[in-house]
Amino acid sequence: MDIFFQDIRYAARKLMRTPGFTTIAVATLALAIGATTAVFSIVNGVLLKPLPFPSPDQLAAVSSVGTNGEPTSMSGPDFMDYRDQSRSFAGLAAISYGNANLTAAGTTPVRLEVAGVGAPFFDLLGVKMQLGRGFTPGEDRKGAAGVAVLSDRFWRTHFNGDARVIGQPISIDNKTVTVVGIAPPSMTYPRARDVWTPFVFEDWMLDPENRGAHFLSAIGRVKPEIAIESARREIASIGERLRKEYPRTNTNYGATAIALRERLVGNVRTTLVTMLGAVGFVLLIACANVANLLLVRASGRETEIAVRTALGAGRWRIVRQLITESILLSFLGALIGGALASWAVDAVVAYGPRGLPRLDSIAIDTRVLLFGAGISLLTGLLFGLVPAIHAARTEIGQMLKESVRGSSGRRASQRTRGALVVSEMALAVVLLVGAGLLIRSFTKLIAVDPGFRVDHVLTFSVSVPEAKYPFDRNKNQFTDDVLDGLRRLPGSRAVAAGLSRPMQDEGMRVGFDIDGRPPAAPGARMVAEIRPITPGYFSALGISLERGRLFTAAEGRWGPPPVVVVSQEFVRRYFANENPIGKHIAIGISHDTAASGKTSVKSGGEIIGIVADVKQRGLKEDPSAAVYIAQAMFPQNDMAFVVRSDADMGTLSAAVRRAVAEVDPDMPIFDVETMEQAVAGSVAQPRFYMALLAAFAGLALLLAGLGIYGVISYTVSQRTRELGIRIALGATHDRVVRLVLGQGMLLTLGGVALGLLGAYGLTHVIRNMLYGVTAADPITFVGVSAVLLGVAGLASYLPARRAARVDPVIAMRAD
Repeated sequence: MDIFFQDIRYAARKLMRTPGFTTIAVATLALAIGATTAVFSIVNGVLLKPLPFPSPDQLAAVSSVGTNGEPTSMSGPDFMDYRDQSRSFAGLAAISYGNANLTAAGTTPVRLEVAGVGAPFFDLLGVKMQLGRGFTPGEDRKGAAGVAVLSDRFWRTHFNGDARVIGQPISIDNKTVTVVGIAPPSMTYPRARDVWTPFVFEDWMLDPENRGAHFLSAIGRVKPEIAIESARREIASIGERLRKEYPRTNTNYGATAIALRERLVGNVRTTLVTMLGAVGFVLLIACANVANLLLVRASGRETEIAVRTALGAGRWRIVRQLITESILLSFLGALIGGALASWAVDAVVAYGPRGLPRLDSIAIDTRVLLFGAGISLLTGLLFGLVPAIHAARTEIGQMLKESVRGSSGRRASQRTRGALVVSEMALAVVLLVGAGLLIRSFTKLIAVDPGFRVDHVLTFSVSVPEAKYPFDRNKNQFTDDVLDGLRRLPGSRAVAAGLSRPMQDEGMRVGFDIDGRPPAAPGARMVAEIRPITPGYFSALGISLERGRLFTAAEGRWGPPPVVVVSQEFVRRYFANENPIGKHIAIGISHDTAASGKTSVKSGGEIIGIVADVKQRGLKEDPSAAVYIAQAMFPQNDMAFVVRSDADMGTLSAAVRRAVAEVDPDMPIFDVETMEQAVAGSVAQPRFYMALLAAFAGLALLLAGLGIYGVISYTVSQRTRELGIRIALGATHDRVVRLVLGQGMLLTLGGVALGLLGAYGLTHVIRNMLYGVTAADPITFVGVSAVLLGVAGLASYLPARRAARVDPVIAMRAD
């Protein structure tokens, strides 16, 4: 142990005597280790960390499956069949997401994110309340007293963490409910809700006619003796029986059960593992760079090593001392890198892309710290071992002869340094190609026409409580009053409302029939996305009319025969060879209303116009077949308002809040943003991944450039005598520059060739992240090659120019 500490003290002294070398090496390692640790912390939080529930591997998400094989929501009757017919689960609980308003006398109304859940929900998850209790059997039945469980964050933010809130009534959507529990801080499922309330099945939800209405999710706990795969097969078999029993609604749907963690992670696993592999390349490049620095440093310590060897130090003793120095360097780099990683993780958690799952689980925890320590030890061994062995293998006689030039040991060292540079270049090429592909992909993505104008548009949403606005006429009157207030705002040019606005993953996919055509066979019914809107919607968003006409003000209300406007994609799918204008469609949705004097109203009507396709869910998504209907015919509790205005958007935000408050002071607004912000948010994830990989590629390029600069500089210093003789014999400045430059470019060409082969094989991993470009995009491959050759040419030219200025007399005298 004394020898170990002696080696550390000696290594520290040696590093302190070369502050320039130590600073460069530690900075290089700090950047690489910090980036690697930060990315691992994201992978750990999202993919590796277990869910904060007892026996989390027994939890499964149960859902329907569409024709594309992707999980989707289910209907109420389907859920009941899954629950009642399954024998693999200890229980299933339905989940419905929504928004609600918290109101109290004398306070500002607050918008809540609410999850309606079945009574067994908390028991199935194994969640123990920090205060109070969860839901008891029967509290999710019709007519039961209203109760609620608050999230820890919401409780502390809005009730100051006061324990006396338990048992107290609060008003949610103008319904009085009693707070019965406070969830623990770790309870952020599903989707970090503010409040959980019992989900009560209304009669219409279980109506056999509404088996095709998909709006529910479900969670289940598999029995301990049963594997999730067995539960999945059982649920799939139930789905198959329902497909045969109800062909009209279930022909295109199956069923599945997926481990809850897998369902939460979604499709980001491959992307995050790819990012971890990319930052691993950066770490390898950093190791190669520092190894090159150590090889240069070792050449200057030959006399010292020779003396120590002559005094009896064995080769293992020399190797151990040099490796101790490299490990000390790596731990210094790890300390600084850990601080950089902590800062980066905090930034990701605070400003991470919208939709990244389990964002709240990302942190520097014990596993991340152990990873950082392990990676620093491995890094120290990785970049220190080769230089240490090279130094220990050099013969004593050679090291003691100061006049020796071009010894076999130095030639071997030079070959090793060249191989390291080629490896750096190859790894840098792979990263640069990956980054280049993502950059080109992102450029193409943001250039996509969304189908509407994003400038000078502010949007916001409201959630109208059913208890306060129970009938269509109430909702329609609220909408009209708010729109009138918005029209009066200074600078207002067009206003509208709808079920949703572009870049929101909301809408209703329902079946429809075309008058004059025979009914479709079961499972082959035509399906469209229904978008209830007010007449000014198209002008407010700048959606162009392609043919026909738009709604009139009168057609946006009850009374006239119903009419609809359809999208170009709708026409392509269902009217490819005929003119749709004047045709009538009947949409398969109905609802109770008190506005028309009827107990039930069917939607649909005559097609009067065709508008441009709109990227409703994101720029990367294909346009859907959309049918726009008058919102007055099918008003919803959740609405999005759109205001096109010449006013400043910041000023307008406050103005629209006042306009809504004048209509209903208990109505909070949320999701207030410009359409430019909405579009930017829709590409937040691809932007994040592009920026991350581009940062890694930029760092790799810098390190590779420094690596080749170091090799050529060292070569020039070793060839000073030779270059002096060449100049003395008449070699011109340009000839010497070409000689030295050629060596650097030869190494670069080798690295680029290997890198392009590697990139061609590895970039297919990110093909699912690309849009509008292929994984073998020739422009990217050629561009990256040109950039690498340019950087390498500059890195080689600087020492080459210095070599051409060697004074032959001084060179000969120095030898």
